[in-house]
Amino acid sequence: MAITSGWGPHHAELIVNGSSLPIEHGSVSQQAKRHSSSFSGAIPMSYPGASEALSNLGDNQASISCTTRGQTATLVTGELDSVSYDFIQRIIQFSGRDKSAKLHDTKTSEKFLNQKPSDIVTTLAGRVGLSGNVTASSLMAGKQLQQDYVHLTDNVTLAYAIHKLAQFDGNKWWVDPNGNFNYAPIGTSVGSYSIMVNQDVQPISSDCVQLVVRRNIQAGKGITATVKSWHPKKKEVFSYTTNVPGPGGPKPYTYNIPNSEMDHVTQHAKSRANELARHEFTVTATVVGDPTVQAGMSLSLSGTDFFDQSFEIDTVQHDFGMSGHLTHITARSAKTGRTAS
Repeated sequence: MAITSGWGPHHAELIVNGSSLPIEHGSVSQQAKRHSSSFSGAIPMSYPGASEALSNLGDNQASISCTTRGQTATLVTGELDSVSYDFIQRIIQFSGRDKSAKLHDTKTSEKFLNQKPSDIVTTLAGRVGLSGNVTASSLMAGKQLQQDYVHLTDNVTLAYAIHKLAQFDGNKWWVDPNGNFNYAPIGTSVGSYSIMVNQDVQPISSDCVQLVVRRNIQAGKGITATVKSWHPKKKEVFSYTTNVPGPGGPKPYTYNIPNSEMDHVTQHAKSRANELARHEFTVTATVVGDPTVQAGMSLSLSGTDFFDQSFEIDTVQHDFGMSGHLTHITARSAKTGRTAS
């Protein structure tokens, strides 16, 4: 639950290859929408050992730990990408990305025989040292060639290959603040966070500094998603149409995905429709700095009447420094009950 009683003291530090360095001001952007989390900040150049610790880095292990109001949590774990020394302002500026960065930096061209998407994802993540929680897929991956299920990659990044597999499964993937890889269905959460607003009193009260709910009317309309596929071996067209209910519409979407049979076409259609619908509501909230909230959680909203429900937290940004610690949350979901049938 969000903090309600003002700012309170905080302290953040960069831990790199075993050295702990105090952060003068910094930012962590956590992502749970198939992107790498990133972080940046500034360290006093005068802090003993800071220049030595950062001046000759190669491969490195870096994390940011933050304590606010006695609550301590790791905000991100990854690797520093750059360090710059400002000799006039007397600060060392740094930036980096979480452990998924290597998925974006590494390319592959290969095929995987007789494997499910979750098996391929586990293999690709493991190549850059990632492990964690991978939800098992129900269908084989890729296209069918002489009874073999094959997923082909053609000089694409590991992150792109995982992204396409996640689209098929209706999944999302992200790396949590402790460096664990997650691959799970959209709608899955790794904890919950709640915020509220009381509009029955004057002035209103809330545990948010800022709270905005935006409804995308077009995404809120009825949606039909049709996937068609020509299967050259069977010489047959497979087609499936799924519907997401909503006021108005329906808005039609059509996709052509070659070499797929009926079960794959059906799953593609439902995954695409649900992903389109989840853009109906976007919640942006700013709360007093709380190191325990993270991307991948669910956000429970109360006191707004029509918008009271749970949303999936896509991004969390922590901004901390001399002016205090603020946490910015972005969450999305369709209205409760709107799922593909």
